[in-house]
Amino acid sequence: MRTKVGKFKTPYTRNVIVSYIKAVSELTGKSPTYRDLNQVPGPAARTIVRHFGTWSKALKAAGLRPKTNQLLKGEKTFIRKNWRKMTDKQIAEDLGVTPEVIKYYRMNYSLWKNRKGTSKQKHKADGMRIYGKNCEVCNLPITELHHIKPKSDKPDDWAILCPTCHSIITRKIVTVRTRNELKTELKPYVKNLYKTIGF
Repeated sequence: MRTKVGKFKTPYTRNVIVSYIKAVSELTGKSPTYRDLNQVPGPAARTIVRHFGTWSKALKAAGLRPKTNQLLKGEKTFIRKNWRKMTDKQIAEDLGVTPEVIKYYRMNYSLWKNRKGTSKQKHKADGMRIYGKNCEVCNLPITELHHIKPKSDKPDDWAILCPTCHSIITRKIVTVRTRNELKTELKPYVKNLYKTIGF
């Protein structure tokens, strides 16, 4: 085939282009960019884009991840099947992307981990019915649910605390392993803390 100016041009097919992109990827050790194509003779970047529509689609067709950490075919299904039983970090490690990519996908498709009516929100309502609406340590009416044992479904492992008391535990300033230690360990510390604060 010849162009308008009489030069020969190669009639590349999609399969040939995919094989070419894979070869360039093996040589460079990463998903190729426009500049990487200059190292290996073959189709120009604009030829590849003309065939696939975008550079990202061409890379995905070759089984390579674009630089933007986009998800490949089948990975969205993997997230949908596992987002409830795995953390974003675990899914990201399995797929070879950053946790932010997983979180971004979940947010776009309304796959909220703590939406109303699930896990933590439901536990808080149950905990407030058992332990009251005020903080169990300092009696403030602004409260949060604290899991003494992480992700526990047992009410004995919950506590209703204000943001200050909660942060004291989560920042490991005071260690609380049981509900009894809320009074023996946390309460004395909070009493002393409020004595030193001047308003």
